[in-house]
Amino acid sequence: MAGLEGTIVIDLTQYAAGPAASRALAEMGAKVIKVEPFTGDEQRTQGLAWGMRFRTEFDDVAYDCGSFNKEWTAIDCKNPEGKEVMLNLLSKADIFVTSLRSGALKRLGLDYETLHEKFPRLVWAQNRGYGEFGPLKDAKGFDATAFAARSGFVSAIPQNNATYEPGNSPIAFGDWNTGCALAAGILGAYACALKTGVGDKVTGSLYHVGTWGMTSAIIAQQQGCDYPKDRMEAKCPTNNSYVSSDGIWFLMCFGHYNKYHELVFKTLEMDPIWYTAEEYSTLEIMAENGKYVDVVAAMHKACKQFTFAELEKRFRENDIPFEKIQTVTDVLNDPEAFANDQLRKIPYAEQGYDKTGFPDDGTYTVTTMPFRLASLGDPVLYRSRPTGYDTRRILKEFGYTDAEVDKLDANGAVMCYKGEPCPELVLQPSYGPHTPEERKVK
Repeated sequence: MAGLEGTIVIDLTQYAAGPAASRALAEMGAKVIKVEPFTGDEQRTQGLAWGMRFRTEFDDVAYDCGSFNKEWTAIDCKNPEGKEVMLNLLSKADIFVTSLRSGALKRLGLDYETLHEKFPRLVWAQNRGYGEFGPLKDAKGFDATAFAARSGFVSAIPQNNATYEPGNSPIAFGDWNTGCALAAGILGAYACALKTGVGDKVTGSLYHVGTWGMTSAIIAQQQGCDYPKDRMEAKCPTNNSYVSSDGIWFLMCFGHYNKYHELVFKTLEMDPIWYTAEEYSTLEIMAENGKYVDVVAAMHKACKQFTFAELEKRFRENDIPFEKIQTVTDVLNDPEAFANDQLRKIPYAEQGYDKTGFPDDGTYTVTTMPFRLASLGDPVLYRSRPTGYDTRRILKEFGYTDAEVDKLDANGAVMCYKGEPCPELVLQPSYGPHTPEERKVK
C-alpha cells in the first residue's frame, strides 16, 4: 500500500474549498465518496461565472477542478431512510469532510458531537467561511468575501501611486489554498486516530487562510509599513518589481540586501557609488535615512537600459533569483509547469470537436495538487461524473442488495443515475509523466 490507499472519505461538501480538501486526499490514494443532493453540488453551475463557455452533463472542467478522483452518490440526508444510508457510510469511513454550516449539520444529525459519539474513531472536518467563534460564525462565507476581501488581500494588490480602485482576485484563489490547509489538518487528526483509535474535530476557514497568507503584511503594518504599497518606495530595493527596456516586467527577490546588493548592482552595471557609499550599504541604515527610494529609482533606471533577454542572461549567470511577471497565457505555455506535472493536459473531446467549446486539440490544461508522494508518483486523475452516477455500486459495496437500492431510490432516500452511460473518454484515467520509481530520491 502507498499513501492513503485503503482510507475511506465521505465528502459532503459544496463549491470549491471543501471539495479541494477531499480531492487532495483522493490524489494521495484515498477512496473519496462524494455525497450530493439530488440537484447536485452547486459548483456544477459555476463554470459561466469563471468565464467558461461550454459544459455538458459529462464535460465540466470547472467542476472537475475540485472533483477529480471521487466516486459519485446522491443521498437525501433529510429523508429518514437517506439519513440511515449516510450513517451506514460513515460507520465504515475514516474521515468525514463537510462544508455545510453548523446549523444545517446539527439539524441533520451530522454535527461533530453527534457523530463522535456514534463513531469515535471518525475524523470529522469542516470547512467554514469564518471561524467557529465571533459574530460571523454562522454566516455564509465565500472565497471572494471571507478570503479575498476581508483578509486585506485585495486591498494590498494595487499600487498606491494611482487612483485606488480595487479589482477582483482570481476566482477561487482562496478556495484552493484553503482546501490544502484543511487537508493538512485532516492528515494530522488522521495520524492521531490511527495511533489512538480516537478521531478529532478539524476546522478551517477561508478567512483564516486569508489572514495566514497576509502574515507578512499584518506584521509589517504594525510597525508603520502601510498597505497598499508603492513599488518605488520598496524598503528592500532588491526585493521588488522592475521593467526592462522592451517593457517586460519582472520581480527580483533578494531579501538579504546587505549581502547581495553589490552583486546585483554590478550585474546591472550601476555606478560603484551604490555599493561603496555607506549611506546605501545596509537596510538598517536606509531605514533611518530613507535612501531606499534613491536606490529603487537607480535600479529602475538601470534595468531599463537592457532588454529582458539581456537581463535574463545576466541574472541567470549570476544566480540572481527573478521571474518575469507572467500572464495566465504565459503559464499555460510554461514547460517548467508541465515537466513537474503542475499542469496536465486532459482530453475532453475528440480532436476536431466543437471548437467553440474546447481548445483546438480537444484538451483542457488542468492543475494538479501541489505535493507528491514518491510511493504514488504523479497522481492518476479521473474526471467527475453525473450526480448519483455510482450510487448503486457504492451502496452494494456497503452491503445493500439491488432490491434494497431500488426501494431507497423509489422512496427518494437516494438517487441512482438513469441517464446515458458516460462516454468512454470521460472514464479514461489521465497519467502524469513520472512513475513512483522516477519520483524516488536517487
